[in-house]
Amino acid sequence: MSLRTRFSLYCAIVLFTFSVLLTLLVAAAAYYDAKVSSQEAAFAKAEGASFEVRKIFSEAITKVGEAKSRWEHSRPSRASVEKDLVDLFQNDKKFLGAGAVFEPNLFDGKDSSFIGRKGSNSSGRFVPYFHRSIKNPNEISLEESVYYDNTDESGNYYQIPKATLSDFVGEPYFYPLEGVNVYMISLIRPIIRQGRFIGIVGLDLKLSDLEEELFSKRPFGAGHLALISPGGKYAVHGAKGILQGKNAGTPEVKDSIQKSLSSGQPFAYLVEGGNSYIFPFGMGTYGKNWAIEVYVPDSVLWNDLGPIILRCLLITFALLPVCLYFLDRFFCKYVSEGLSSATTFADSLGAGNYSAQIPTRNFHDEIHHLFITLENMKEKLLAAIDQQIRSEKILRESAEIYSRNEIIRLQKEELEEALGELKTAQETLLRNERLAAIGRISGAVSHQINNPLGAIGASRENISFYVKRVTALLPFLFEYLSQASEPEREFFNITLKRTLENHKEQIGKKFRETRHSIEALLKQEEIEEASDKAAVVAELGFADCPDFILQLCRCSEWDRISEFLMAIRGLEISEEVIHRSTDRMYKIVSALETYSGIAKEDKERWVKISDTMEVVLGVYEGAGGNRVTVERNYISEATMRCIPEDMVRLWTQVVDNAYQAMSGEGKLKVSIYDAESKIICEVEDSGSGIPKSIREKVGEVLSSGKSEGEGAGIGLAVAASISKKYGGSWDWESEPGCTIFRFSFPKSE
Repeated sequence: MSLRTRFSLYCAIVLFTFSVLLTLLVAAAAYYDAKVSSQEAAFAKAEGASFEVRKIFSEAITKVGEAKSRWEHSRPSRASVEKDLVDLFQNDKKFLGAGAVFEPNLFDGKDSSFIGRKGSNSSGRFVPYFHRSIKNPNEISLEESVYYDNTDESGNYYQIPKATLSDFVGEPYFYPLEGVNVYMISLIRPIIRQGRFIGIVGLDLKLSDLEEELFSKRPFGAGHLALISPGGKYAVHGAKGILQGKNAGTPEVKDSIQKSLSSGQPFAYLVEGGNSYIFPFGMGTYGKNWAIEVYVPDSVLWNDLGPIILRCLLITFALLPVCLYFLDRFFCKYVSEGLSSATTFADSLGAGNYSAQIPTRNFHDEIHHLFITLENMKEKLLAAIDQQIRSEKILRESAEIYSRNEIIRLQKEELEEALGELKTAQETLLRNERLAAIGRISGAVSHQINNPLGAIGASRENISFYVKRVTALLPFLFEYLSQASEPEREFFNITLKRTLENHKEQIGKKFRETRHSIEALLKQEEIEEASDKAAVVAELGFADCPDFILQLCRCSEWDRISEFLMAIRGLEISEEVIHRSTDRMYKIVSALETYSGIAKEDKERWVKISDTMEVVLGVYEGAGGNRVTVERNYISEATMRCIPEDMVRLWTQVVDNAYQAMSGEGKLKVSIYDAESKIICEVEDSGSGIPKSIREKVGEVLSSGKSEGEGAGIGLAVAASISKKYGGSWDWESEPGCTIFRFSFPKSE
């Protein structure tokens, strides 16, 4: 087989292989893009569905909250409560019904007067439940609430709010209506009057209605949407209604879904014929997450992938003959002809014809260089023969020298390779150690910022509620002030001004003592409903009952005046919570900005040692919350010339080790003082101490007392290296409950 034929064959194989690989790469990229697009589309569908669900739940909680507030701050009649319950859902087709359950004799103290009345149980206890008729949704039916005294899951809608005094969005459950078990969700809020639980009020959602409104459409052709409860069960399934109330997936999948619900992170898993994506979401102040499941069939990915692969293969086979033709022409013109001439010239030299001349060539390429080389070889061949005898001896000596040099060269290369691998390993360990510290700080800072964000969110909802109450009461207030006497208006104005000036809340024992003292005064002054009015005055932040409030308590419109003042007080308290929360987040972010700003400097300058320590402590205090108490003892104001990043790295390693040793809870003491011609820096923690098994190796590379996978044993080695870099030294002492790392640096002029 000729060289030309082999070259053409090899080129064809290479081009074909490359084309197939390129096709596979294009297909893989298209598959990945399609998968990412489908995942993004799935999460978009899930987010849209979760928004609608949250909207419905939030609307229900808001409606229930308005009724709860009215019943807590006033004493309505049973007929008024029943009218409020009907108003909650009558004009909104999304809700099945509304109900309330009150503790025995705690609603109006007249249970015995309502025995046998519809909406009350056999003892007269007020337990009304209004709902749309199953047979005719336009009719409203009144029944007695059931299951509220049960201790199993059927009674959770009453027992859990009673025990926790918190909002409750329960797991879906079956509730009997008109002889039919209806699958629904209850949204419950507790009613607390003067700090005492008296009952609950709630709205019910019929899950079949929710499915028809939000989950009946089939996304992605054969895909579906489903709603998963915090317990990992299907509340609504858009494709298979039979799965309602069943576990979402296998036990392993259910465990993964519940972990996703706990963490709030999306989760995806493979199912037969496609992928399911789980999108957790929260609802208001309720502590548990729900989730939207989106099923995307594989057919979505493969519909577009086949044409792409086919087009790539057609293009490959169309261009392959053209490429081979031009490669053959190029090889023949520029390679094959030149090699033939070179072969003829070499054969002449091999036959002993040293008078042969190199052929003329227009291209100064590698073949031309080959001709020049052959010519030089011809000229030197005779001289080489003459020197052959002397050269043999020289060659033998050279061979020995070359052999020794080769051994030395190989040993050098092995040493250089080992040194390079060692440096790479050290850099990797150092980077991992720093990344681990940054990860721990980032996770903790995220947690610390989430707390004030949660407080801000709750305050925002409170402000929205109080603004609505103030807006609703303004017409009454204008009418009242226009008709009231001048002293009565003055009493109101003074009370409003003093309410706005009271920034501190009274809680716990202090609140109860204040309320009791005010109640005693009101009873002495023969004020009606002294207990309720005393509680309102204490809630407004007053430590006693001045005369201007005493006069307002005698007013016939006290209920609505006090409701307006309580709303104003609520706005003031919510604003203070937002102010404290934003101030907390500002301190955390400010410490992180200072930390990152110093880490970017790479030039030596004069810095105060305590400033570099404060940068690190600021970050860790922001990340660690208040479970670690930091005590500073900066006696020395000494400065030293260094790269600030080096000192920050040194303190980061030491402080990070201390926080890990204390498991994030304990006492950290930092001292900086002068000792003769040195500056001493001590970091003391109350952790468990350094294990005895590694004390002889503390500060050595790869020596770590942490659990496997938590540390690489390079942190203290880095700290020791930085200390040595600036002429310093270090030592340590440790016992359980007290570990001290001490660094000393020479004083600089």
